[in-house]
Amino acid sequence: MNYDSLLFSELRLIAIDMAEKELDNDSLLRAMTVNEELLAMGYTFSPKGIVSLAGSDSMTGLVSRVREYIGDVPTDPMYPGFPEQVMFMSEATFRFHQLLHYLSTYGIEQITGAKVRRGWLPDMETAERSKPDDTLLAAKVLGLIDEKEKYIIPYRKILSKTERMTDKERMIVQECCVNLSPEELTSVAVTFKQNLLDVFNTIFVSAKLEAEQKLSLLHALCQHTGDVWKCMDYSLTQADFHFKTSQKRLIVKLLESYPISDFRGNLIISNKKGERTALMLKYLDYNAYSRKPEYAKAVAELRSGKLRSWEARAKYLVEQGLLGALDYYAERPGMMLRALTYLRRNGYKIVNITDKLVPHAGELKTQTLVSLAAHFSQPESAWETPEAYQEALELQPVAEVLLQGRLYYNETPLKGKKVYIDDSEFDLAHSELRITDKSGEGGYMRSGIAYKIPKEATRIRFFVYWNDSERVDIDLHATATELDGNETFIGWNQHFKSDTVVSSGDITHSDAAEYIDIDLVKGKGQLSRVTFNIHLFAGYGTFKEIDECFVGIMAVGKCGEDIKLYNAKNCFFTHHLTSKCETMNYGYVDVENEVLVFDGTPTEKRGSWYHQRKHNTSFSLEDYLTLLFRAQNVRRVSTCEEAELVLVMGKPNADNEISMIDSNFFME
Repeated sequence: MNYDSLLFSELRLIAIDMAEKELDNDSLLRAMTVNEELLAMGYTFSPKGIVSLAGSDSMTGLVSRVREYIGDVPTDPMYPGFPEQVMFMSEATFRFHQLLHYLSTYGIEQITGAKVRRGWLPDMETAERSKPDDTLLAAKVLGLIDEKEKYIIPYRKILSKTERMTDKERMIVQECCVNLSPEELTSVAVTFKQNLLDVFNTIFVSAKLEAEQKLSLLHALCQHTGDVWKCMDYSLTQADFHFKTSQKRLIVKLLESYPISDFRGNLIISNKKGERTALMLKYLDYNAYSRKPEYAKAVAELRSGKLRSWEARAKYLVEQGLLGALDYYAERPGMMLRALTYLRRNGYKIVNITDKLVPHAGELKTQTLVSLAAHFSQPESAWETPEAYQEALELQPVAEVLLQGRLYYNETPLKGKKVYIDDSEFDLAHSELRITDKSGEGGYMRSGIAYKIPKEATRIRFFVYWNDSERVDIDLHATATELDGNETFIGWNQHFKSDTVVSSGDITHSDAAEYIDIDLVKGKGQLSRVTFNIHLFAGYGTFKEIDECFVGIMAVGKCGEDIKLYNAKNCFFTHHLTSKCETMNYGYVDVENEVLVFDGTPTEKRGSWYHQRKHNTSFSLEDYLTLLFRAQNVRRVSTCEEAELVLVMGKPNADNEISMIDSNFFME
């Protein structure tokens, strides 16, 4: 994926030349025509965006660009008349066709040793599918940015979030780093230190910058030596644990540019980290390049075991049952928060722990508190023992109290306002705010958000198209769970259809497409949930190695031999897979509650093709917004007309709308 396509998929942004031409009727008409073409693909610009486009020289070719970004399924499945063609097919016919197809690929390769590019497919004559389905989903609003700011705006937006980047966000940031000036690179405070690694390493290995420039930039990026150690660890790994002499000198000089108290304090936060620090010092040849005796002395104390970690002192106080342990932990409220379970199990009362933490709520990370609230809200089935579940019940209210306390300090445009939430397309009560377990595949709409399935939809369609110069075999699977708990597996080595779920057939070569359909009409009152899984069976080890693997889930209104199988405008979400895994839980349909959720998490081992997300947190996006509104003194109103501000999930389409996604749910 190129940089512009990543801006589109991850941020719903398009960069154009904001020429500020004088507007006239002709340019406005052309811009509106472009927007109509985008609407046919399921996208649109806001009224302001149309005006910006009309004043630009970038209209020519824009529709083609967006069509390329969106992705396509340019080939038919094994049975072009899917789903009817398969639903009315006998088991014997389907299995015979599948056997011939396997023999023409895997069989020929095993018998002759020759590579097969394409296998046999049944010759199925069907009428040409030319009619588009009804429009079932609202058009997705796109944002426009100036070509001159196409690097700094995404860089600022991604790195200002206090959470780990997705794989594709990291690709964007890496591209930004080589296109921004040193001043621009250091203009953003990187709040989540894991995200600092790529920026640090880009500057560290740059051949364009002098050593003193690098030192100045790296010092500006890293708030303390703890950041330096974290980044250095990453850079060492990238360099196969071999730094040049000039790089060793630079790192030592950087470390010694911070106060000695900071240097000593970050040498050994914990015993485990202290061991890692000692190893890195060895690869740095620290003693050879150190120029400050007091720093060298601290390193010597670390190596001799005389330097005691903060964590060791904390554990000593706790294990001795000393009252001062809570005060000591409260000096580092973030560490105390992570030690909630540890402190409780060592006899400290929840009320006392909470009393120590509440005054420090403003120093805690919102994302950490959201993760804890979700973690402790998991149902009893998620916990190994009844005691662990009871512990979670006690700690969950603590997480919520601290979260509300933290949200009070967050600077948001919502404070004291009347706010309406436009939830026409999304179910907030069944949505999760995922932080540590969000999908690395990214996408503008994050994993865990529940899409409402339109009433007009008769089917949900899971699809994949893939292509590569080598023969690649990708499989789709579904697990249908009925209301009584019985499960039916649909896939190449299980059933190919049931009363409610049907597969288009298993193709084992490249330039191919597969589909799985859920019949919502038949499934209502029969199915509880259907989970979707995608598996790279053969050809490569991970999705990242495939030239193209385009997957998604769409709503279907009409079926028939004249209706196109793929319709971009009815896709809830799509992804060009780039994950370093071979099996992914892509999403699930909650048939009872009529919602669809993107998951996008890899399974742990090969063969876990039918894995379902076993535990759902009861801490929903609705719960989070309730705490946010309470903390920010927001009055939630029931109509747009009453509201001063309107919260939408996607890009804003009016002046008083604010995007929850673009605002990262006001967690910063």
